[in-house]
Amino acid sequence: MRRDFAHRTCSRNISGTGPGMSFLQASPWPCARTTSRTFSRMTSRIWRYIARWLVALVFFAFPAGATEHVGAAPDDTLRVITHIAASWVVGNSVVEPLVGVDNENQFVPRLAERWEITDTHMDLHLRQGVVFHDGTPFDSHAVRRNWERYVETAAQVTPYFTLDLRRAVQDVEAVNDFLVRMHFKPNGFVGQMMVYLRAFYIYSPSFFEHTAGRYPPGNQANILQAGPWGTGPYVVRDVSSNGAVTTLERNPDYWRPGFPRTSHLFIYSPRAVDSQSAYQWLIDGKADLFDAGTPSMLPLLRGHAHLNRVITHPTSHLTTLFNTRKPGTPLRDIRVRQALNYLVDRHTLLRYVSRDTARMVAFILPLDQAKGLQPYPFDPQAAQELLRAAGFGPDNPLSLIIGYFMSEERLARAISAMLQAGGVEVELVRYDTRQEYYQRIKNYTHGPDNPIKAERWDLSIVQSGLYTNTVTTHFEAFFSEGGNRWIEIDQRADELFLRAMRARTPKEVHDALANMEIYLHKQHYSMPLFIWPSIFIMNQRIARNTFSGSGYLLNLGEIAIAP
Repeated sequence: MRRDFAHRTCSRNISGTGPGMSFLQASPWPCARTTSRTFSRMTSRIWRYIARWLVALVFFAFPAGATEHVGAAPDDTLRVITHIAASWVVGNSVVEPLVGVDNENQFVPRLAERWEITDTHMDLHLRQGVVFHDGTPFDSHAVRRNWERYVETAAQVTPYFTLDLRRAVQDVEAVNDFLVRMHFKPNGFVGQMMVYLRAFYIYSPSFFEHTAGRYPPGNQANILQAGPWGTGPYVVRDVSSNGAVTTLERNPDYWRPGFPRTSHLFIYSPRAVDSQSAYQWLIDGKADLFDAGTPSMLPLLRGHAHLNRVITHPTSHLTTLFNTRKPGTPLRDIRVRQALNYLVDRHTLLRYVSRDTARMVAFILPLDQAKGLQPYPFDPQAAQELLRAAGFGPDNPLSLIIGYFMSEERLARAISAMLQAGGVEVELVRYDTRQEYYQRIKNYTHGPDNPIKAERWDLSIVQSGLYTNTVTTHFEAFFSEGGNRWIEIDQRADELFLRAMRARTPKEVHDALANMEIYLHKQHYSMPLFIWPSIFIMNQRIARNTFSGSGYLLNLGEIAIAP
């Protein structure tokens, strides 16, 4: 999922105006009640008008779970519905990295309270007096142990290239009990050190006993079972048998005085509360926070004064991808990629799909970071000329398959309509589960027996935002040795990417990636649209808090409930 390229989160709080590993299980909540009406004969226009209001009535008056008794909100319990990545949201409340990211997306001390970087190494001064949930003291030897387990696991399951601490670090030394020295590799990717450390979570001895010494693959904090796993503000007390609901309690020995701000935390995954039910839970006061609001739902939530919204934006975004590795695909012709970009009216999509909540991009970076690049223009005439030059026309139309996750139905159909208006034949393929969707588009799900070039899709509509002080992971998608390998090997793109990764400072990384974006933009290697917003919908009793731009990086331990 969501910034060296570091800039402050763009957010606005609109209040008082109305409404890989994840937890999956069948919903334990009652199904929605439905109503039926018999209408007399009427004109088509009146029928559509009444039908529209009937749908709204069913949605808001009789959603799943509406028959459930709604009690008073517990004073010291935070109830969170998370559809971004439930296991990561749990993990971020349970285990901690040496360096964290605050709600403004700035790097801040966590288990390391300060650090110094030289040409050959990085010294991290650890917090004293910190204990794991299992009672074991946290010290430099714990960091060394996590590094060893990390290296062993990464040799079997390769982490994301741009989150792989091994790319910069050769070894970790415990200089004394509270001083860790990380020795850099020659020509290592030192400019990424802070990003790597943000993703390097520190686990307890009990965790490694439980996993037989295995560090969680992928550099993320995935917590799927109850246990004393970290040093974080909460301890996992219960995970339902099918993983839909996780119960956490305050860590009484947490090192930050006054935190966490609530004693209990309930986290509901999509299998516990689906999107439709989530809105009704918020309306009924059964939940405090939902991390996956959509622009289309904002008008429907008006009139509920106890609900607030916060709209934030990630640092970068990938929206629509081209699969040039598919054998025989016409997308290997730059004229075809350029024509498809010229057939899409981005400003109309911005209004129609995002309701003006998104930020326009040139390629990956927002416009104010893009070194003067502008979004591809809407130019159907030029698109037709390019398609004819590539050998396509009325007698030989370009035919494409667009794959998309079910939540992107509106965007997929809008793009499809625009391409069809330009004479392109489109087949839509919908993925109904995130597992199926990730299996189709992510490189880490494609092994030698399941290469991504065997996928049917030509375009894949994604919602991939980054919030972790770097957009390097999105540029990694166009690097032949990492990323998701959606494009054929491009030596120039590889050269530009490695130049950025070998930069020595975050600013140098930023400048090098901005130059890489100019090249990718010229090659039309994807169909960039805009930076999709993160929309958090919340009960008024927590609306005075600040929120991260990323669902899975939510700092839930910092959220206080108003008296």
